[in-house]
Amino acid sequence: MIFSTQSSTEHYHIPVLVDEVVEYLITDLEGIYVDCTVGGGGHAEAILNTLGGKALYYGIDRDKDAVSYAQRRLSRFKEQVILIHGELRDIDTILKKEGVTLIDGAFMDLGVSSYQIDTPKRGFSYRLGGPLDMRMNRDQSLTAEYIINNYSEKKLADIFYYYGEERYSRKIARVIATKRNKNFIRTADDLEEIIRDITPRRFQLKTLSRIWQSLRFEVNNELEQLKKGLEKIYPFLKAEARMVVITWESLSDRMVKRYFKGQSLKFSRNSSAEFDTGFNFNILTKKVIKPTQSEIRENPRAKSAKMRAAIKI
Repeated sequence: MIFSTQSSTEHYHIPVLVDEVVEYLITDLEGIYVDCTVGGGGHAEAILNTLGGKALYYGIDRDKDAVSYAQRRLSRFKEQVILIHGELRDIDTILKKEGVTLIDGAFMDLGVSSYQIDTPKRGFSYRLGGPLDMRMNRDQSLTAEYIINNYSEKKLADIFYYYGEERYSRKIARVIATKRNKNFIRTADDLEEIIRDITPRRFQLKTLSRIWQSLRFEVNNELEQLKKGLEKIYPFLKAEARMVVITWESLSDRMVKRYFKGQSLKFSRNSSAEFDTGFNFNILTKKVIKPTQSEIRENPRAKSAKMRAAIKI
């Protein structure tokens, strides 16, 4: 879900694996497709350029900024596109409200967008400073600042370990709990300084990335959102409908992989958060698809992207 910004009002989209998404997703040129994380509309534009004039395309995103930009970007397809501000976990309610019963394909591009990363006030990057926010849906109240300053030391350690797979999770949580008793931790710079002070230099960048990922996951409930989204989109898929998912880190990729295999998965510190079994797919991508070196040279952030696709039996 990569879309960057040149100014506060002008965005441009750098979607990844575009040709591959179009190739694996589309089976009926006049079909109904759902983009569960439409972002800035880059993939949507490529898909709509391929679809026929009678096709319908539903684009959903929890970030109002993304929906607003997608509306402008996709305005020439207005007869075919329905864009909705909503949560992935509510995909069934959203589609039912729109009168959708069966679809020919579903697409998800997970993770955080370049626009979100490159906008300091959103707080998604430790490199740019800004507040400890990290909310994808800014209508919600929970922020990274609240988590850092109010969660118990144990809960912080669990988040860092399970969502960031961070080896120094307990030490970092302990120091944060001590520091916040003296001074409220308000900004990305405040938290970055704490982590750098207690982490060996050779591990600092990876540790910072893991801590920011784990906080982002907790703020946005990302794994639970993905779990519910995958479960709830399944009944809407026709027999032989396609599902294509791009992930950006190992936890989400692991979940998608097991979902396509119909396997249960315990994925977080919440022991009850497991997949139901019984999803029936034929996997189209026996090996995960990654961007080519050429695409990575043009867009270095594409390096982490992984795409999986399957067809519903």
